[in-house]
Amino acid sequence: MFQKTAKHIALSLISLFAWGIPSANAIDVGVSPSRMELDIKAKQARSNSIQITNLSNKPAEMKAYVRNWTMDEKNELEDAPSNEQSLDQWIVFTPSRFTIPPRSTQTVRFAIRPKVKPAPGEYRAVIYLEEIAADNPDSQAISTLGRVGVVVYGYTGEVKRVGTVNSVSVDTKSNVIKALFDVSNKGNAHIRINGQYAIWRAANYPGAKATQPIAGVGNPKTKLPASIVQAGVLELPPILPDNRRQLLQPLTRQLPPGNYVLDINGNLSGMAVDTGIPFTVPAAANVSKPAPKPVNSSAK
Repeated sequence: MFQKTAKHIALSLISLFAWGIPSANAIDVGVSPSRMELDIKAKQARSNSIQITNLSNKPAEMKAYVRNWTMDEKNELEDAPSNEQSLDQWIVFTPSRFTIPPRSTQTVRFAIRPKVKPAPGEYRAVIYLEEIAADNPDSQAISTLGRVGVVVYGYTGEVKRVGTVNSVSVDTKSNVIKALFDVSNKGNAHIRINGQYAIWRAANYPGAKATQPIAGVGNPKTKLPASIVQAGVLELPPILPDNRRQLLQPLTRQLPPGNYVLDINGNLSGMAVDTGIPFTVPAAANVSKPAPKPVNSSAK
């Protein structure tokens, strides 16, 4: 199963999922797909390809390498130690270093070849595609201009996705109103919440069972119903096996004081997440008040 990337991805430090991609030294490289999910024992796992497109008017010199990864406490991707049971040890690919002419595309092909018998469950790797300075002859001191990456999930045996949404709340105390999802994963493969949200005026909210997904959410040209003040797509990181995480979904920077309901129409790896969370935006605490009249101490 492939998830297509946007035409242009710019990043150097990678947090590769839909919750946001930081960028420091941007590079003009497009990658497709951005995520792959493969059955390790199937023929599909033996022959795969990644398309890297140079979107600039200059040649791009690239190198490819593979790492094991996990999620840190901030729900960001980080490299993890490798061992004989990690997917990065089983991926073979070619080429490892190449130059892409301007406005051209390069294919990197890879296969999964386990060196030991995999235990049932999920395995993860990331194939990094790093742009390097072409004029540096010293291979031991390569200057990195930026990198993109393709996340690879491999599966074998019985895959269990056992997720629970423990709670959903709304934080109105900061400058950005946020939804907080508390989610547990007791399975042997990652889970993720997909779907959309809508902020209703509380007086007009018909209840969670009466609401439906809104066609065209995420498109600025989509006209929302009068009772909905904002709607959007849920963009949350995955929860890895045997983890419980707090996931933040930014909603909006400003709402007038009043009562609202955050309506969720989504699913957690196939399980419906259909709920409404009432919340109140208080009046500003720093509203200026009339100054008290001075007291005349000589008054009787």
